[in-house]
Formats: sequence, structure tokens, C-alpha cells
Amino acid sequence: MKSILLLTDFSKSATNAIHYAMHFFQAETCVFHIMNIHKAGTFISDDLMTSPSENIYESFTKAPKKKLNALVTDLKHTYNNPNHTFEISVDFDVFTDAVNQNIKANAIDFVVMGSNGITGASEIIFGSNTLNVIRQVMCKTLVIPKGYKFKPISNFLLPLQDNDAIKKKQLDVINDFTKHFNLKLHVLRVCNKNEVKQTVSSDQKKLSTFDCKYSVEEDVTFYQAVTAYLKSNSIDMTGLIVHDKSFIKRFFTESPTIELSKIIKSPLMIFHTRNN
Repeated sequence: MKSILLLTDFSKSATNAIHYAMHFFQAETCVFHIMNIHKAGTFISDDLMTSPSENIYESFTKAPKKKLNALVTDLKHTYNNPNHTFEISVDFDVFTDAVNQNIKANAIDFVVMGSNGITGASEIIFGSNTLNVIRQVMCKTLVIPKGYKFKPISNFLLPLQDNDAIKKKQLDVINDFTKHFNLKLHVLRVCNKNEVKQTVSSDQKKLSTFDCKYSVEEDVTFYQAVTAYLKSNSIDMTGLIVHDKSFIKRFFTESPTIELSKIIKSPLMIFHTRNN
């Protein structure tokens, strides 16, 4: 059984990502933990006066719990999947702290959340909460662009930068993911011309037992290489390996003239070098 954490602020983007997850994990036996996170400071004194008989926590959580229960009712009615069960929670904490606590408490396998899907700075594209989860939450995270509707997935792209000296354990996690969901793995290596021979030799040794399409791009930016590959190949999902908190920021801000929306028109699966 898989444990999936679905994050929602009740926006259209978050709800769309949850519906995507229902399709993506349709054949899996799953418990979906649907969580809404608030800062306690966002509530005003009137919230505490709604019912004098309730304690502070009950007063804070009453409205979001009602929305979460309505969402679960809708999901059960819409999908009627006997393999899916649901748990709801409301938390008041720093966003990523609340996510990490839930992951630990419920042995979460995947986090699923929506992005804003707007071109511009990286924080605007993803939303600050999504970007912080990508940077600071060491769990496989599926990011669904705003308005993206589920369609059958066949091809999965894993682009690798110069500094992506991937260990076998990380590749095994990615290979297990693509095999489990019956996806064709594409590996795109982007590297400097003077390092091609050594890098390709190392990659081919590590990938010798993998069923994948391997390609190399020399002396272009990582973003340019990925964008070009997506234009010339039918890719349904892109995977990114995050080595540190600054990676995503560097990736999406290396050139302000690039059409950032090209990358996020399809879902992103975020892997980390730790705890995957």
C-alpha cells in the first residue's frame, strides 16, 4: 500500500492536482492523506468567537475540515475506487515543517501538489509553497501544472546536468518508478565538450542494465537542452534530481529570456539525492 500526501489550499490548481493523483494512482492501493496547512497568525479574533464552547484548535480547524470532508466525499463519488482510502488533517506550522512532519508520521511515498503555471520568476511559476517543498522536502514530489488534465503516460525524461554524478541507488529509484508505471525512460545528459568522453563512459556503465534511450547534448545550457528535447520528443513527464536547495532556482532563472512555461506544461517528478 502506498501513502500519498495531497496538499491543498482549496485553490483550483490544488484541486486539479488531487484529481490528477486519483488517475495517476488509479491502479494502486493507496491511502491519501489530504492536508491543509495554515499559519495560526492568519486567523483573526472573530474566529475564536464563533463558538465559545469550542477550544482554539477546534475553532481554527472547523472550516477547513468541513472543506476537506466535502472534497473527500466528492472524490469518493467521482472515482468510487475501492483501493483508495482517505485521511484528512489541518496543520498550523511553517509550511515545509508541516509537510515533513506528515511525511514522517505517515511514511509518505509521494507528495502531490499543484503549481501556479504562470510564466515569470520561479516563485511565480510554482508558488512559494511549491518551490519550498521542492527545495526542502526530501520526498518524491509530483508537481502538476495549473489546468493540466490527466492523460495516459508513456515517456519519462530524466535530464542530467554536468554536476549530476548519479549514484546507482538514485538511478535504481528512478528506474523502479518508470518500470512500476510502465514508462519509457529517456536520459538526456548535458555536458561540456571536453568532458563528454569521460561523462558518457561513466553514464553508460551505470545505465548498462537499464532499458532507456540515452542522448547527449554538448555546450548548451541545461535549460536549452531540455527545452529542445521536449520539442522533438513526445514526453509526458519530466523528472528532476534536486541536489540542494538552490538547484531549482538556478535551473529556472539561468536566462530570463527563456520560455519557462515549456518545462512546466507537463508534470514534474522531483527526486532528491537524499531519502528517495
